[in-house]
Amino acid sequence: MNKRILIFHYNKVTSYPPVISLIQNLLKNKHQVGLISFNSTDLPKSILQNKDFFPINIRFEGSRTPWAILKRKIFFYRKLKKIVNREMRRYDVLWTTTDFSVRVLGNLVLKYKHVMQLMELEKKMPLIGKSSFFSYPLDKYAQNAWKVVVPEINRAYIQKTWWKLKKTPSILPNKPYSLYSNTKRILSKKEQKYFKEKRKVVLYLGFVGSDRNLTEFAKAVKKLGTDKYCLYIVGKVDDNMKEKFKNFLSKNDFVDYLGYYKAPSHLKFLTKAYIGILPYHVDYTHPYLSPLNALYCAPNKIFEYAGFSVPMVGTDVLGLKIPFEEYGIGICATEASSECIAETIKYVDNNYDSMKSNCKRYFDSIDLDSIVKKILSE
Repeated sequence: MNKRILIFHYNKVTSYPPVISLIQNLLKNKHQVGLISFNSTDLPKSILQNKDFFPINIRFEGSRTPWAILKRKIFFYRKLKKIVNREMRRYDVLWTTTDFSVRVLGNLVLKYKHVMQLMELEKKMPLIGKSSFFSYPLDKYAQNAWKVVVPEINRAYIQKTWWKLKKTPSILPNKPYSLYSNTKRILSKKEQKYFKEKRKVVLYLGFVGSDRNLTEFAKAVKKLGTDKYCLYIVGKVDDNMKEKFKNFLSKNDFVDYLGYYKAPSHLKFLTKAYIGILPYHVDYTHPYLSPLNALYCAPNKIFEYAGFSVPMVGTDVLGLKIPFEEYGIGICATEASSECIAETIKYVDNNYDSMKSNCKRYFDSIDLDSIVKKILSE
Protein backbone atom coordinates (compact mmCIF):
# COMPACT_ATOMS: atom_id res chain seq x y z
CA MET A 1 0.00 0.00 0.00
CA ASN A 2 1.37 3.39 -1.00
CA LYS A 3 2.00 5.85 1.81
CA ARG A 4 2.48 9.58 2.25
CA ILE A 5 5.83 10.15 3.94
CA LEU A 6 7.28 13.40 5.27
CA ILE A 7 11.07 13.35 5.57
CA PHE A 8 12.60 15.83 8.01
CA HIS A 9 16.34 16.28 7.48
CA TYR A 10 17.95 19.07 9.48
CA ASN A 11 21.00 19.53 7.29
CA LYS A 12 21.92 19.96 3.62
CA VAL A 13 20.27 17.07 1.84
CA THR A 14 22.90 17.15 -0.90
CA SER A 15 25.54 16.31 1.73
CA TYR A 16 23.77 13.05 2.61
CA PRO A 17 23.67 10.53 -0.28
CA PRO A 18 21.64 8.01 1.84
CA VAL A 19 18.82 10.56 2.13
CA ILE A 20 18.83 11.13 -1.63
CA SER A 21 18.74 7.36 -2.09
CA LEU A 22 15.76 7.10 0.27
CA ILE A 23 13.83 9.77 -1.65
CA GLN A 24 14.51 8.04 -4.98
CA ASN A 25 13.44 4.71 -3.53
CA LEU A 26 10.17 6.02 -2.15
CA LEU A 27 9.27 7.88 -5.34
CA LYS A 28 10.12 4.89 -7.54
CA ASN A 29 7.72 2.81 -5.46
CA LYS A 30 4.90 5.34 -5.91
CA HIS A 31 4.88 6.83 -2.42
CA GLN A 32 4.10 10.51 -1.97
CA VAL A 33 7.16 12.19 -0.47
CA GLY A 34 7.49 15.50 1.34
CA LEU A 35 10.91 16.83 2.32
CA ILE A 36 11.81 19.54 4.80
CA SER A 37 15.53 20.25 4.50
CA PHE A 38 18.28 22.67 3.62
CA ASN A 39 19.33 22.71 -0.06
CA SER A 40 16.28 20.75 -1.19
CA THR A 41 16.15 22.80 -4.41
CA ASP A 42 19.62 21.48 -5.35
CA LEU A 43 18.43 17.90 -5.72
CA PRO A 44 18.62 16.21 -9.15
CA LYS A 45 15.95 17.23 -11.64
CA SER A 46 14.66 13.67 -11.77
CA ILE A 47 13.54 14.12 -8.16
CA LEU A 48 12.40 17.75 -8.30
CA GLN A 49 10.23 17.14 -11.38
CA ASN A 50 8.46 14.12 -9.90
CA LYS A 51 4.78 14.91 -9.37
CA ASP A 52 4.78 13.03 -6.05
CA PHE A 53 7.63 15.04 -4.52
CA PHE A 54 6.88 18.09 -2.36
CA PRO A 55 10.01 19.84 -1.04
CA ILE A 56 10.08 22.64 1.51
CA ASN A 57 13.42 24.43 1.53
CA ILE A 58 14.51 25.82 4.89
CA ARG A 59 17.24 28.35 5.58
CA PHE A 60 18.77 29.78 8.68
CA GLU A 61 20.97 32.81 8.33
CA GLY A 62 22.90 33.74 11.41
CA SER A 63 26.30 33.84 13.00
CA ARG A 64 27.82 31.41 15.50
CA THR A 65 27.66 33.86 18.38
CA PRO A 66 26.00 32.61 21.60
CA TRP A 67 23.05 34.94 21.04
CA ALA A 68 22.53 33.75 17.45
CA ILE A 69 22.62 30.12 18.55
CA LEU A 70 20.11 30.80 21.35
CA LYS A 71 17.86 32.67 18.93
CA ARG A 72 17.97 29.74 16.53
CA LYS A 73 17.02 27.28 19.23
CA ILE A 74 14.14 29.37 20.50
CA PHE A 75 12.65 30.79 17.32
CA PHE A 76 13.85 28.78 14.34
CA TYR A 77 13.25 25.37 15.89
CA ARG A 78 9.81 26.52 16.98
CA LYS A 79 9.07 27.59 13.41
CA LEU A 80 10.19 24.19 12.07
CA LYS A 81 7.95 22.36 14.52
CA LYS A 82 4.97 24.40 13.30
CA ILE A 83 5.81 23.53 9.70
CA VAL A 84 6.09 19.82 10.49
CA ASN A 85 2.86 19.89 12.51
CA ARG A 86 1.05 21.58 9.64
CA GLU A 87 2.43 19.27 6.97
CA MET A 88 1.71 16.09 8.93
CA ARG A 89 -2.03 16.72 8.47
CA ARG A 90 -1.62 15.16 5.03
CA TYR A 91 1.12 12.59 5.66
CA ASP A 92 0.99 9.10 7.19
CA VAL A 93 4.58 8.76 8.37
CA LEU A 94 7.19 11.16 9.75
CA TRP A 95 10.69 9.98 8.80
CA THR A 96 13.62 11.69 10.53
CA THR A 97 17.02 10.97 9.05
CA THR A 98 19.52 11.92 11.77
CA ASP A 99 19.86 12.16 15.53
CA PHE A 100 20.02 15.95 15.26
CA SER A 101 16.76 16.04 13.30
CA VAL A 102 15.09 14.32 16.25
CA ARG A 103 16.66 16.77 18.69
CA VAL A 104 15.22 19.70 16.72
CA LEU A 105 11.66 18.31 16.77
CA GLY A 106 11.74 16.86 20.29
CA ASN A 107 8.44 15.60 21.70
CA LEU A 108 6.65 16.45 18.45
CA VAL A 109 7.82 13.13 16.97
CA LEU A 110 5.82 11.29 19.65
CA LYS A 111 2.56 12.46 18.06
CA TYR A 112 3.14 10.61 14.82
CA LYS A 113 4.04 7.28 13.28
CA HIS A 114 7.74 7.96 13.39
CA VAL A 115 10.61 6.29 11.53
CA MET A 116 13.83 7.24 13.33
CA GLN A 117 16.83 6.76 11.06
CA LEU A 118 20.37 7.05 12.47
CA MET A 119 23.45 7.76 10.36
CA GLU A 120 25.93 7.34 13.21
CA LEU A 121 26.41 5.04 16.19
CA GLU A 122 26.05 6.86 19.47
CA LYS A 123 25.00 6.02 22.98
CA LYS A 124 24.37 9.57 24.17
CA MET A 125 23.91 12.96 22.57
CA PRO A 126 24.70 16.23 24.38
CA LEU A 127 21.71 18.27 25.47
CA ILE A 128 23.56 21.51 24.78
CA GLY A 129 26.41 21.91 22.28
CA LYS A 130 29.16 19.38 22.93
CA SER A 131 28.81 19.30 26.70
CA SER A 132 29.03 15.83 28.27
CA PHE A 133 27.25 16.79 31.48
CA PHE A 134 23.65 16.47 30.25
CA SER A 135 22.32 14.12 27.57
CA TYR A 136 19.42 14.50 25.18
CA PRO A 137 16.93 11.61 25.59
CA LEU A 138 17.40 10.00 22.18
CA ASP A 139 16.72 6.62 23.77
CA LYS A 140 13.21 7.76 24.75
CA TYR A 141 12.37 8.71 21.18
CA ALA A 142 13.82 5.47 19.84
CA GLN A 143 11.79 3.44 22.34
CA ASN A 144 8.62 5.19 21.18
CA ALA A 145 9.38 5.23 17.46
CA TRP A 146 7.36 3.10 15.08
CA LYS A 147 10.62 1.93 13.47
CA VAL A 148 14.30 2.58 14.16
CA VAL A 149 16.57 2.32 11.11
CA VAL A 150 20.37 1.92 11.04
CA PRO A 151 22.76 1.13 8.17
CA GLU A 152 24.63 -1.89 9.55
CA ILE A 153 23.75 -5.09 11.43
CA ASN A 154 26.18 -4.72 14.33
CA ARG A 155 24.96 -1.19 14.93
CA ALA A 156 21.40 -2.52 15.10
CA TYR A 157 22.16 -4.86 17.99
CA ILE A 158 24.38 -2.34 19.78
CA GLN A 159 21.68 0.36 19.64
CA LYS A 160 19.09 -2.16 20.80
CA THR A 161 21.24 -2.99 23.83
CA TRP A 162 22.26 0.56 24.68
CA TRP A 163 18.75 1.98 24.42
CA LYS A 164 16.82 -1.05 25.71
CA LEU A 165 14.71 -1.31 22.55
CA LYS A 166 12.05 -4.00 22.34
CA LYS A 167 12.74 -4.64 18.67
CA THR A 168 16.01 -4.83 16.77
CA PRO A 169 16.32 -1.80 14.46
CA SER A 170 15.77 -2.33 10.75
CA ILE A 171 18.89 -2.35 8.57
CA LEU A 172 18.93 -0.06 5.53
CA PRO A 173 22.43 -0.12 3.98
CA ASN A 174 23.88 3.12 2.62
CA LYS A 175 23.68 1.95 -0.97
CA PRO A 176 22.96 4.54 -3.67
CA TYR A 177 19.63 3.91 -5.33
CA SER A 178 20.99 4.94 -8.71
CA LEU A 179 24.45 5.53 -10.14
CA TYR A 180 25.32 8.86 -11.72
CA SER A 181 28.43 9.22 -13.85
CA ASN A 182 28.06 12.32 -16.03
CA THR A 183 31.61 13.34 -16.96
CA LYS A 184 30.69 15.65 -19.83
CA ARG A 185 30.90 18.87 -17.84
CA ILE A 186 34.54 19.22 -16.88
CA LEU A 187 34.76 22.57 -15.14
CA SER A 188 38.32 22.96 -13.97
CA LYS A 189 41.92 22.22 -14.89
CA LYS A 190 42.14 19.87 -11.91
CA GLU A 191 39.25 17.82 -13.25
CA GLN A 192 40.76 17.73 -16.72
CA LYS A 193 44.04 16.50 -15.23
CA TYR A 194 42.18 13.82 -13.29
CA PHE A 195 40.25 12.41 -16.23
CA LYS A 196 43.38 12.42 -18.42
CA GLU A 197 45.44 10.66 -15.73
CA LYS A 198 47.68 7.88 -17.10
CA ARG A 199 48.72 6.49 -13.71
CA LYS A 200 46.66 4.14 -11.51
CA VAL A 201 44.27 6.36 -9.58
CA VAL A 202 43.94 5.67 -5.87
CA LEU A 203 40.84 7.63 -4.89
CA TYR A 204 39.39 8.71 -1.57
CA LEU A 205 35.80 9.79 -2.04
CA GLY A 206 34.12 11.03 1.12
CA PHE A 207 34.12 13.14 4.25
CA VAL A 208 37.49 14.22 5.61
CA GLY A 209 37.24 14.05 9.40
CA SER A 210 39.21 13.08 12.47
CA ASP A 211 38.46 9.38 11.98
CA ARG A 212 40.05 9.26 8.51
CA ASN A 213 43.74 8.38 8.38
CA LEU A 214 44.90 9.70 5.01
CA THR A 215 48.53 10.28 5.98
CA GLU A 216 49.61 6.63 5.93
CA PHE A 217 47.78 6.05 2.63
CA ALA A 218 49.65 8.97 1.08
CA LYS A 219 52.96 7.55 2.31
CA ALA A 220 52.01 4.15 0.86
CA VAL A 221 51.33 5.64 -2.58
CA LYS A 222 54.68 7.43 -2.43
CA LYS A 223 56.44 4.17 -1.52
CA LEU A 224 54.86 2.42 -4.50
CA GLY A 225 56.05 5.18 -6.80
CA THR A 226 54.24 8.31 -7.91
CA ASP A 227 55.22 7.51 -11.48
CA LYS A 228 52.85 4.51 -11.36
CA TYR A 229 50.24 5.52 -8.77
CA CYS A 230 48.56 8.77 -7.79
CA LEU A 231 46.30 9.77 -4.89
CA TYR A 232 43.26 11.97 -5.39
CA ILE A 233 40.82 13.15 -2.72
CA VAL A 234 37.24 14.29 -3.28
CA GLY A 235 35.01 15.37 -0.42
CA LYS A 236 34.00 17.83 2.24
CA VAL A 237 36.57 18.71 4.88
CA ASP A 238 35.31 18.99 8.46
CA ASP A 239 35.62 22.53 9.83
CA ASN A 240 37.79 21.29 12.69
CA MET A 241 40.11 19.55 10.22
CA LYS A 242 40.70 22.33 7.69
CA GLU A 243 44.04 23.52 9.06
CA LYS A 244 45.30 19.98 9.61
CA PHE A 245 44.21 18.97 6.10
CA LYS A 246 45.91 22.02 4.63
CA ASN A 247 49.14 20.98 6.34
CA PHE A 248 48.67 17.42 5.07
CA LEU A 249 48.45 18.66 1.47
CA SER A 250 51.46 20.94 1.85
CA LYS A 251 53.58 18.05 3.16
CA ASN A 252 52.34 15.73 0.40
CA ASP A 253 52.48 17.85 -2.74
CA PHE A 254 51.91 14.77 -4.91
CA VAL A 255 48.37 14.42 -3.51
CA ASP A 256 45.62 16.20 -5.46
CA TYR A 257 42.51 17.52 -3.71
CA LEU A 258 39.70 18.10 -6.18
CA GLY A 259 37.30 19.72 -3.73
CA TYR A 260 33.76 19.01 -2.58
CA TYR A 261 30.94 18.04 -4.94
CA LYS A 262 27.28 17.85 -4.04
CA ALA A 263 25.77 14.40 -4.27
CA PRO A 264 25.28 12.71 -6.64
CA SER A 265 27.74 14.61 -8.88
CA HIS A 266 30.68 13.30 -6.82
CA LEU A 267 30.17 9.85 -8.35
CA LYS A 268 31.54 10.91 -11.74
CA PHE A 269 35.09 10.55 -10.42
CA LEU A 270 34.59 6.82 -9.95
CA THR A 271 34.64 6.25 -13.70
CA LYS A 272 38.39 6.87 -13.61
CA ALA A 273 39.32 5.31 -10.24
CA TYR A 274 41.52 2.22 -10.08
CA ILE A 275 41.38 1.57 -6.31
CA GLY A 276 39.07 3.14 -3.76
CA ILE A 277 40.32 3.64 -0.22
CA LEU A 278 38.48 3.60 3.12
CA PRO A 279 40.93 4.99 5.69
CA TYR A 280 38.91 4.58 8.89
CA HIS A 281 40.45 4.51 12.32
CA VAL A 282 38.89 4.50 15.77
CA ASP A 283 38.48 8.05 17.07
CA TYR A 284 38.51 8.52 20.84
CA THR A 285 38.40 12.33 20.65
CA HIS A 286 34.86 12.91 19.36
CA PRO A 287 32.72 14.67 21.98
CA TYR A 288 29.83 12.20 21.77
CA LEU A 289 30.14 9.63 18.96
CA SER A 290 31.10 6.18 20.20
CA PRO A 291 34.58 4.84 19.26
CA LEU A 292 32.60 1.88 17.90
CA ASN A 293 31.25 4.18 15.17
CA ALA A 294 34.38 3.71 13.04
CA LEU A 295 34.84 0.05 14.03
CA TYR A 296 31.37 -0.77 12.66
CA CYS A 297 31.48 1.80 9.87
CA ALA A 298 28.71 1.67 7.29
CA PRO A 299 29.99 3.90 4.50
CA ASN A 300 28.03 4.65 1.36
CA LYS A 301 31.53 4.69 -0.23
CA ILE A 302 31.74 0.89 -0.16
CA PHE A 303 28.64 0.70 -2.37
CA GLU A 304 29.71 3.65 -4.52
CA TYR A 305 33.07 2.03 -5.23
CA ALA A 306 31.43 -1.35 -5.83
CA GLY A 307 28.79 0.17 -8.10
CA PHE A 308 31.54 1.34 -10.43
CA SER A 309 33.54 -1.90 -10.05
CA VAL A 310 36.37 -0.26 -8.13
CA PRO A 311 38.22 -2.69 -5.78
CA MET A 312 38.98 -1.35 -2.33
CA VAL A 313 41.67 -1.05 0.31
CA GLY A 314 40.64 -0.28 3.86
CA THR A 315 41.88 -0.24 7.40
CA ASP A 316 41.30 -3.11 9.81
CA VAL A 317 37.74 -2.43 11.01
CA LEU A 318 34.92 -4.96 11.11
CA GLY A 319 32.54 -2.84 9.05
CA LEU A 320 34.93 -3.32 6.11
CA LYS A 321 36.49 -6.67 6.94
CA ILE A 322 33.20 -8.61 6.87
CA PRO A 323 31.99 -7.55 3.36
CA PHE A 324 35.54 -7.61 1.96
CA GLU A 325 36.08 -11.21 3.03
CA GLU A 326 32.57 -12.41 2.16
CA TYR A 327 32.47 -10.93 -1.34
CA GLY A 328 36.15 -10.50 -2.26
CA ILE A 329 35.78 -6.85 -3.21
CA GLY A 330 38.77 -5.52 -1.28
CA ILE A 331 41.21 -6.13 1.52
CA CYS A 332 41.96 -4.53 4.88
CA ALA A 333 45.49 -3.56 5.85
CA THR A 334 46.19 -5.41 9.10
CA GLU A 335 48.23 -2.47 10.35
CA ALA A 336 47.70 1.25 9.80
CA SER A 337 51.24 1.71 8.50
CA SER A 338 52.38 2.85 5.08
CA GLU A 339 54.35 -0.38 4.62
CA CYS A 340 51.33 -2.58 5.28
CA ILE A 341 49.01 -0.42 3.18
CA ALA A 342 51.48 -0.51 0.27
CA GLU A 343 51.57 -4.32 0.43
CA THR A 344 47.76 -4.37 0.52
CA ILE A 345 47.57 -2.20 -2.60
CA LYS A 346 49.97 -4.61 -4.30
CA TYR A 347 47.69 -7.51 -3.34
CA VAL A 348 44.71 -5.79 -4.96
CA ASP A 349 46.85 -5.13 -8.02
CA ASN A 350 47.68 -8.84 -8.31
CA ASN A 351 44.04 -9.91 -7.86
CA TYR A 352 42.45 -7.00 -9.66
CA ASP A 353 40.24 -8.71 -12.24
CA SER A 354 38.51 -11.04 -9.78
CA MET A 355 37.93 -8.24 -7.26
CA LYS A 356 36.59 -5.98 -9.98
CA SER A 357 34.03 -8.58 -11.09
CA ASN A 358 33.07 -9.33 -7.47
CA CYS A 359 32.12 -5.69 -6.94
CA LYS A 360 29.01 -5.99 -9.10
CA ARG A 361 27.93 -9.12 -7.23
CA TYR A 362 28.21 -7.25 -3.92
CA PHE A 363 26.36 -4.19 -5.23
CA ASP A 364 23.52 -6.33 -6.59
CA SER A 365 23.23 -8.32 -3.35
CA ILE A 366 21.26 -5.52 -1.64
CA ASP A 367 17.63 -5.01 -2.69
CA LEU A 368 16.72 -1.57 -1.38
CA ASP A 369 13.15 -1.78 -2.66
CA SER A 370 12.28 -4.83 -0.59
CA ILE A 371 14.06 -3.43 2.50
CA VAL A 372 12.17 -0.12 2.48
CA LYS A 373 8.91 -1.93 1.68
CA LYS A 374 9.41 -4.10 4.77
CA ILE A 375 10.22 -1.08 6.94
CA LEU A 376 7.00 0.62 5.87
CA SER A 377 4.85 -2.47 6.37
CA GLU A 378 2.82 -2.88 9.54
